[in-house]
Amino acid sequence: MPRIDKNGHEQLKMKTGNFYGIGLGPGDPELLTLMALNTIQKADCIFVPKSDTKEDSLALDIVKDYVKGKKVVEQVYPMTKDKQTLNTAWRKAAEEIHAEVTAGHDAVYLTLGDPMTFSTYIYLLRYLTTMLPPHAIHTIPGITSYNAAACAASYPLLTGDERLAVIPVPKDITELRPILASFDTIVMMKVAKKLDEVIQLLEDMNLSDNALFASYIGQKDAYLTCDLMSLKGSGKGYMSVLIVRRLKQ
Repeated sequence: MPRIDKNGHEQLKMKTGNFYGIGLGPGDPELLTLMALNTIQKADCIFVPKSDTKEDSLALDIVKDYVKGKKVVEQVYPMTKDKQTLNTAWRKAAEEIHAEVTAGHDAVYLTLGDPMTFSTYIYLLRYLTTMLPPHAIHTIPGITSYNAAACAASYPLLTGDERLAVIPVPKDITELRPILASFDTIVMMKVAKKLDEVIQLLEDMNLSDNALFASYIGQKDAYLTCDLMSLKGSGKGYMSVLIVRRLKQ
């Protein structure tokens, strides 16, 4: 039965739009999935994350040829570890997306790599799940940096019943020892300024000869090498991934 307002007029219920969190992969537009591309092209509004320390959004640069003429909203995220500041930013971003979707628009949020792997999207999603109905939220996977790096170097990640660990490099490098000793393949992300310390640890554990280092994979400055010794003092840890395989005895 239709709803009638106080003046006796029938109220039309506005249809809720859809929200799509989309993984763009590591940076190369050709690594977008067909589902990601089709969803972006059909969307009414594009939300892209942007660091408050950078002028341009890498996510937007990846899809620039597919969003011409569309409404694009750059959401600025502070580069800080202060939880209150971050929560405020994520809540504000979620409210902006909520407003578009409840107005009947299909909105997408773009994120590098895979949305569910070390992504800001996960924090945003926590707020959106309290604001939008479950049927309106969709997440589209993307290629991770370590998958792209392994494929670019023809470097096998796993075979048979081998085990894989994907970890951020800890502040205390010694915490890596039991992990490196327990898994067949170890993917280390967020290497940053710890690169030299990690390389030294791998040398000490006789693991440096079967490792792959990759930075800016899928981007114009992409760099891959298995020669870890050449990286000492290079400062190449930013936007990088380090993969180590334990050789079978």
